[in-house]
Amino acid sequence: MPDEKDINTQINEYHKLLENLKAENINLPNAFVAGIFIEKLPDSWNDYKQQLRQKPNQLSLTDLITHIIIENTNRKNLKAKRTRERTVKANLVEDHNLHQNKSYDRN
Repeated sequence: MPDEKDINTQINEYHKLLENLKAENINLPNAFVAGIFIEKLPDSWNDYKQQLRQKPNQLSLTDLITHIIIENTNRKNLKAKRTRERTVKANLVEDHNLHQNKSYDRN
């Protein structure tokens, strides 16, 4: 799955594909479907993919999708937190530089 697409969109597309296959009476084993889904995760998810590969038959497809949605939410929250931290640091640096420049102007 490409990194550009949202994971939820990718899950929905994958689910539609599976439904289309079922409508054509093409049934794939759940372990196979889960394995393909894991492999189609973006490259940025390689560590997570490796963890999932180590427990191939322990998760149903529904559980797997739930885990992926939770992981995606955690990644988004972490990214937002890091962005906020960078913004705060940038503001502190700007504010510090502004105060230094004002003290030089007084002389």
